[in-house]
Amino acid sequence: MVLEMLNPMHYNITSMVPEAMPAATMPILLLTGLFLLVWNYEGTSSIPGPGYCLGIGPLISHGRFLWMGIGSACNYYNRVYGEFMRVWISGEETLIISKSSSMFHIMKHNHYSSRFGSKLGLQCIGMHEKGIIFNNNPDLWKTTRPFFMKALSGPGLVRMVTVCAESLKTHLDRLEEVTNESGYVDVLTLLRRVMLDTSNMLFLRIPLDESAIVVKIQGYFDAWQALLIKPDIFFKISWLYKKYEKSVKDLKDAIEVLIAEKRRRISTEEKLEECMDFATEACGTSLSWTWSCAKP
Repeated sequence: MVLEMLNPMHYNITSMVPEAMPAATMPILLLTGLFLLVWNYEGTSSIPGPGYCLGIGPLISHGRFLWMGIGSACNYYNRVYGEFMRVWISGEETLIISKSSSMFHIMKHNHYSSRFGSKLGLQCIGMHEKGIIFNNNPDLWKTTRPFFMKALSGPGLVRMVTVCAESLKTHLDRLEEVTNESGYVDVLTLLRRVMLDTSNMLFLRIPLDESAIVVKIQGYFDAWQALLIKPDIFFKISWLYKKYEKSVKDLKDAIEVLIAEKRRRISTEEKLEECMDFATEACGTSLSWTWSCAKP
């Protein structure tokens, strides 16, 4: 009896649903579209870069960096969006700056301190709270920043320009060292050698084997590019990053040899002022202590 009474009611309700659906669906769809539009709008920025696209943009952006590597991905976004752009790395908005004047501005001002990078990746390449650029330790940055400000201005800047010009001329005179059998010049290796020579003349002034150290530096930056933004799970599998760890150790060992030679030279100098340079000033306390102990 009850079922017979309910059956007509059931058919009446179902017959009403199709008529009510359009009226109820349209406001819902409009509200959903408005919500998605606002959400997408909030994720946009006046700085050029890939779109937010409901969160898909950040995933693609981060995936491109993991797939292509930091250097190649930066070059790609430079070509598409210009010298100053915004991307997402690990879900955070990140600015890519390839304009030299902008980098000069950042290095000279003390209110820029946050850099991206996986903690485990930075630890693996020996940069966690130790690196100059990729360093999220504001206290350490405030300590080292004055030395870079000095190097980027005044007599230090003038000397750097002179050293760069002299180094470039010297290496152009030895162009056969970076020329292959077909007669083509390896411009990238040439620039790396010039950069290494210039840095050495400004920082350490120690004789070194350019060709050997350039290879070690390249291995180090390959490791830097591969490890810097890898997820933590990557470092749970040792064989994935073992070769990069070796590249980092090779460069570290080579640098330690140069620093040891620098310390030895300082300890044998009659006057510390005669061997002052960037490295001596940056490590002034320990180097002065070494020199004073050697020269009582």
